[in-house]
Amino acid sequence: MSLLPSSLRISCAFGLFTLATFASPAAFAQDGTLNLPPAPLDATSPQTPPAGITVAPSEKGEVRALWVVRDTLTSPAKIKKAVTLAKRHGFNTLFVQVRGRGDAFYDSRFEPRSEELADAPRDFDPLQTVIDEGHKAGLEVHAWMNTFLAWSKSRKPYSGRHVVRQHPEWLARDGRGRVQFAPTNECEGAFLDPTQPEVREFVKNVFLDVATRYDVDGIHFDYVRYAGDNYPYSPASLRNFRSYLGERLAANSLAYADERASFNKRAYTFLFPSEWRAFRQWCISETVRQVSEEAHRVKPNLIVSAAVFPNYRVASRDKGQAWHEWLRDGYLDAACPMAYNRSTPLVAQQIKDAVDNSYGKLIIAGVGAWQMSASSAIAKAQVSRKLGAGGLNFFSYDGVTKNGRTEAYLSRVRTSLFASRSGGPNWRRGAKKVQTADGQAPGGADAGGER
Repeated sequence: MSLLPSSLRISCAFGLFTLATFASPAAFAQDGTLNLPPAPLDATSPQTPPAGITVAPSEKGEVRALWVVRDTLTSPAKIKKAVTLAKRHGFNTLFVQVRGRGDAFYDSRFEPRSEELADAPRDFDPLQTVIDEGHKAGLEVHAWMNTFLAWSKSRKPYSGRHVVRQHPEWLARDGRGRVQFAPTNECEGAFLDPTQPEVREFVKNVFLDVATRYDVDGIHFDYVRYAGDNYPYSPASLRNFRSYLGERLAANSLAYADERASFNKRAYTFLFPSEWRAFRQWCISETVRQVSEEAHRVKPNLIVSAAVFPNYRVASRDKGQAWHEWLRDGYLDAACPMAYNRSTPLVAQQIKDAVDNSYGKLIIAGVGAWQMSASSAIAKAQVSRKLGAGGLNFFSYDGVTKNGRTEAYLSRVRTSLFASRSGGPNWRRGAKKVQTADGQAPGGADAGGER
């Protein structure tokens, strides 16, 4: 998952980065350090909520979650330790990273087994182990899957089954036609290009493979975006955008654009920037829609969620991540804004925006616990509760427990936030069961029902 030793690694709802370079696993901009206003006053202090603030969880229940990075999924012992600590300290939900860089921490029909499992027995299935142990302990288990980020090392993957080796033409290219494999300040690695229909179909199949073959409580999108606004500009991307324009422009406008493109292949994007932005967003939204609709068709009560940039302008314009609309249109059952900034007032602003634009869906506040003290993380969780968040998700189990070696941080969280037990809220859809031709619900006997 990273070029660094595990003791120095972090992941976020999007990947592993050096602490000095990246503010969160999903992206360096989403935590506010680059694209948001400067933090007010002393942003790194704990900053307790204002006097009189109500911090008790909702009587309807609360998601109390941990993002568990794939480093913890390399042995049964590590998994059992994570489940034990989560249960002991009042958590009720685990988001486990089973797809990191186009690889699988489960038995995949489409992608190779992760290189990080090279020393593990072949019959060891990390996801199934988490499901067995987690459900036995009464925890929900959600499959956290990095969507478009496919690789982040200077060398190529070893396996010939890896999508980077099988389909290099599917990789997103920047404005100069380059694919970035190793992480930089501007890009976390090689991304798949969702403007290509073949990529969207592949990603859909990967997600549905997990949703339909494993008894997960939910599937969780991460890195469901572009690396930045300088992507994607591959020949296929520009051809597909030209086709998109052909369905929307008058003939004379399209003819003029074609003439200009004969001199500069990116002319379409320069001439029609609003349409280019809409096209980029549509390609990612279409991926989310297809996965969500098919997964819910088979398992109506499956929870579909996504880790998202809390700054919606950055998310939607630069990254193509129009998550407000995903909530509005029912593609998501819940969103996890990665509000990782050390400034509690800024986090409050981001969570309020998310709740205000949730369209009745659940907002689970992502807390950047790995980079702050327990008291600072607790303050942000308390404010998020006050603002109407239906859950808390701490990034990450691996970071705050030092890969399972200490539980002091979790103990502080339990004492301050989880003094009373709480189940998760009733965040499932409760949709009608879909009937097949023989009158049975698809997906097995438990399709559409509570586990």
